[in-house]
Amino acid sequence: MKLNRLIIKTADYRKSFKFYHDILGLRLKTSWQRSDSWGAIFHCGDITLEIVWFPDSEGSIDCSYIPERSKTELFFEVSNINSARQKFVDIEGLDISSIEEMPWGYRIFSVFDPDHVKIVFAQPI
Repeated sequence: MKLNRLIIKTADYRKSFKFYHDILGLRLKTSWQRSDSWGAIFHCGDITLEIVWFPDSEGSIDCSYIPERSKTELFFEVSNINSARQKFVDIEGLDISSIEEMPWGYRIFSVFDPDHVKIVFAQPI
């Protein structure tokens, strides 16, 4: 078994697309805008990251669940934590944590995406 895609069901497609594509710099694999859903799939290392939005609560029984902040985190390993953090410093309205050294061997900082999913960036020590 192999994990190959992480899907985030978003409340605001445009804000999420801008965050993952323009701010994080993930490379777009494909996107769509249909009457039942808008979505985008990004290359993200060995897996893909999909964001999807369902207009007017279509598919709400199965599809409109937005993860709770405390239950979901994305963890990106980077080669230079200082450079990675600097990309976010001037972005208005973005809450950026300070860099911390963790006892499990990483220096980390975090931000939150438009749906309050925690995004952690980490550099091995």
